[in-house]
Amino acid sequence: MAACHIGGSMGRQIGLAGGALAAVCVACSTTPNVAKPPAPAPTPAKRESTAVRPAVREWTIRRATGTWRYKLEGNATVVLASDSSTPAAPIHTMAMYSLTVDSTGGGPAYSVAGRVDSSTLTAGGRVPPRPADSTLSTFSARLDSAAGLTDVALGGGARATCAGGVTPTVAAGLTLLLSTPSHLQQGAVWHDSTSTTTCRGTVAVVSKVARTFQLVDTATWNGQSVLRVNVTSTSTVDGQGLASAAGDSIWVNGTGTSSGTLLLDPLAMMPVWSAMTGNSEITVRSHETTLPFKQQVTDTTTMLDYRSGTGQP
Repeated sequence: MAACHIGGSMGRQIGLAGGALAAVCVACSTTPNVAKPPAPAPTPAKRESTAVRPAVREWTIRRATGTWRYKLEGNATVVLASDSSTPAAPIHTMAMYSLTVDSTGGGPAYSVAGRVDSSTLTAGGRVPPRPADSTLSTFSARLDSAAGLTDVALGGGARATCAGGVTPTVAAGLTLLLSTPSHLQQGAVWHDSTSTTTCRGTVAVVSKVARTFQLVDTATWNGQSVLRVNVTSTSTVDGQGLASAAGDSIWVNGTGTSSGTLLLDPLAMMPVWSAMTGNSEITVRSHETTLPFKQQVTDTTTMLDYRSGTGQP
């Protein structure tokens, strides 16, 4: 420390004070012998701060036009709910279809021309026989991404056995057609709904189906990449008509649910394969009796000779 020479006793006092201050400063400048706390452990870098998130897979939908062939096969068991002693009745159905989808003026709507190439139904137990559908029957419809399936009609001059209806086999073929949004990404959910009048003999039964789709992943079918979609659906049926020429009236109503997996062509937006299982409860009433039925069913759909991105199999 530099010395300041100030005369007299004042200088000595300042000198003493300066010495004391110097001692204090030296003490302050000397590191005390105190143990230091341990250094904190290094914090590892957060993985999400450096990891690259996978890109969300997206598809822009441009429905292709063309012709496809399908096989639909169903296996069901029907029981009379009011009589536990009645054995379950098996029902097996199989039908072959050809479907042609064509654009109408380049807009969001498409025209559909369908044909039932063949159909069979085998029933057992006490299930009433269903009249065989004529083979090579044709039908038409309109498919719109917003309005869904509309303008369903039988073709070739065929006449339905009930007002405004189609045969059960044609109604089953219409389920091959589904509406999709213009843009899809993995995890997307969308819905469609249809209302179809089906002739059960001369009884017109209105079937309403609401389906929910969720795109969950991609899969491979016949070596080609397809979209794997989870499907759930709810349905209602309601009808009334004459069951015989004698004028006996019957009423039909019921509800059902089903779920399964659908493989979808990402270019044509047509089903490649699907498997659905479901349950339904249907009650048939007349003036004399009420018959409640329960049904379990498994339906399988297969596109024949599938090749991705082609309208002609």
